[in-house]
Amino acid sequence: MSKTPVKMSRILERLQEKIPELKVGLVPTDAFFTRKVELPEGLSKEERLAFIQLDLEGNSPFPMEQLVWGFVEDSKSNYVFVYATPKQRLRKLGIEDLPSYYQLFPGFISLNGMTVEKPSIRFLSQNGVLSAIFLSPGNPVPEKIIARKVPGELLTDDVYLTARKVLLKQLKTDAFQPEDGVWLLQKTDILHNGSVQFTHRHLSESGSAGLDVNTLDLSTDSLWAADLRDSSYAGKENNTRQRSKILWKALKFSIIAAILLFVFQILIFALDGYNHITEKTVYELEPEALRVSNKKTLAERLNQSTEEDLKPFLLMESINTIRPDSVYFDKMRTNAYNELEIDGQSPEGVTPVNAFARSIEQLPFVAAVENTPRTVQNRTSFEMKITFSEMPPEPEGGFEIVEETDEENPEEEKE
Repeated sequence: MSKTPVKMSRILERLQEKIPELKVGLVPTDAFFTRKVELPEGLSKEERLAFIQLDLEGNSPFPMEQLVWGFVEDSKSNYVFVYATPKQRLRKLGIEDLPSYYQLFPGFISLNGMTVEKPSIRFLSQNGVLSAIFLSPGNPVPEKIIARKVPGELLTDDVYLTARKVLLKQLKTDAFQPEDGVWLLQKTDILHNGSVQFTHRHLSESGSAGLDVNTLDLSTDSLWAADLRDSSYAGKENNTRQRSKILWKALKFSIIAAILLFVFQILIFALDGYNHITEKTVYELEPEALRVSNKKTLAERLNQSTEEDLKPFLLMESINTIRPDSVYFDKMRTNAYNELEIDGQSPEGVTPVNAFARSIEQLPFVAAVENTPRTVQNRTSFEMKITFSEMPPEPEGGFEIVEETDEENPEEEKE
């Protein structure tokens, strides 16, 4: 048995041990200052990014080089939601080795993509911070977000609901309607295709709860725009991931190919055994089969010979009975069991030849007639090919073959 699958399994285990555990960093929402930025129409991708960065630089209390920032967007929205925080704030939160994260987002990103039917305020709790997210109908990009840390060390369901009531009293809701309950982030997963998936528990005012899974559905550009790390890092990391995907696909293909080769090897062994048994059986039956085949071949040849002796005469006689007196045959031949070729002539022109061809076509056992006449000085010669659909009936009484007489020596014949 092949040892390939065992070896491949060991190689994969070693590779898995060397791959660091991937994690998604979620920075508490209260660490950011946020801003809704209206976008002019007709901006290119580069112009949009420059416009957003210029707006942030003009409204940020910190220099741009001291910030980590990002934004969420949607193709149907005419604005983006920008967020930023000082790098020093991240260090205080224990987030220092930024490249170690698979993705680095603000906490509210876990509900990104969800939409509402009417202006609503959705409450989200993540990392001990409660956020009020203002959403417009059909638009996943927030209008604004207000976040507060949930007081207390033991965060129970009652504590979350109480914190929601306190935060709600501090909000200017305007036309936005608060939704029931709080969304509690339970866990974050990285799927096999590289997508990020968030699982939430929805805690309602009545005390009931239910789970909901939200997969972050963003294009590559939007994903890295939402990430807090700068564009130069995003470009290098994205290229690295693309190469990794290609390598993993190649590795998976190699594993599948190895398994298929292993299966094919087993099948080949099985077929070799089957062929050996079959060859042995054929070898034992070969003399008897050869005798039967020889008898069958001999019978077919005898039958074929008997039939072919009769067929040319039968084909010729079937059309000779309707031949006009003005049409003569010079030569006849058969190229197949059902084909008859005639070379002939008519001293009365082409009319009797064509009439003869039409008469033949009307015979029930004729499939086709090809007539090629040539007329010179009212004398027509022709080549006619007749294809029969079936054998014509034999003449009553069989064929009569008139014996030849020697006209030069009639007396000798009488003797």
